[in-house]
Amino acid sequence: PATDGARIFAGAYDGQAAAFDAASGDKIWSVETDLPLTAGPGYGENLLAFGSANGDLLVLDAATGEERWRQAIGSEVLAAPAIGAGVVVVRSVDGRLRGFSTATGSMLWNVEQNLPALTLRGNTAPRVAGTLVVSGFNNGRVGAYEIVDGDPAWEVAIANPTGRTDLERLVDVSAGLSIVGNDVYVVGYHGRAVGIDLETGVVLWQQELSSYAGLGADINNVYVTSDFDAVVALERNAGTQLWRQEALRLRDLTAPTRYANTLVVGDYEGYLHWLSPDDGSLLARSRAAGQRITGPPLVVGQNVYVQGEDGTLAAFTLRQDDEA
Repeated sequence: PATDGARIFAGAYDGQAAAFDAASGDKIWSVETDLPLTAGPGYGENLLAFGSANGDLLVLDAATGEERWRQAIGSEVLAAPAIGAGVVVVRSVDGRLRGFSTATGSMLWNVEQNLPALTLRGNTAPRVAGTLVVSGFNNGRVGAYEIVDGDPAWEVAIANPTGRTDLERLVDVSAGLSIVGNDVYVVGYHGRAVGIDLETGVVLWQQELSSYAGLGADINNVYVTSDFDAVVALERNAGTQLWRQEALRLRDLTAPTRYANTLVVGDYEGYLHWLSPDDGSLLARSRAAGQRITGPPLVVGQNVYVQGEDGTLAAFTLRQDDEA
């Protein structure tokens, strides 16, 4: 899901897109898009952007659900588009990062990366930071580009292919990245967790770690879900490992999200797990959906929101005794 602070927006593979009141859960509007939605929504400038399995980019008015435009882009979209400065930025499975005009839907710029023979199924959702948009790619690279014209500010390789087989040589940066202040945090499969200076692209630190689920960050730490579902905390300024929690291994966890004085991850059965950010100890578990949680939990005010593959949208809040 996505939010503007007062509303929660969601879409589903059956083509439904909807907006809900963040406090009450009341439905504000719902529309049928007639598209198999596989990505999004991304929210910005009072617009919502979705991607589809058929290679469509769809933009709706966030206030009403009215369709602004749709564009056939020729490749499946698996990561939520980003919106800023009058541009919708979308990452597609063919290795391209493209910018489209929010007003007309016309393509403004195109960045292409060479793809390896075999890649993971999944893409990094681009993130807007000031005048830049940052994205990872399936060839192990991360780049920052001017959002208005796609000109590259910098590119960094955080993983390099090694091994003899295509499987061994997987180096996808296919999971969500985080931006805190002037720093970008990203992790790759068969690669590293890396801190990067947003303005210069200089690598601040690196830690050997493999992930396809991604990471979250707060003012102090970076929290990573590893490829075997260990949750790992790294010190944000230096990358030093602080703790590692392996009790949830093989539960197909989402990236962690910091929520109040806890960390929250979702799993393949629709459960949320609540961990201590101090030492990774397990605090509680809650059933949120009947199927897999589709992305990192979303925090809005005092609540945390998740969506299940079965279409369930759920909200949780902490009790006064600070238990989930």
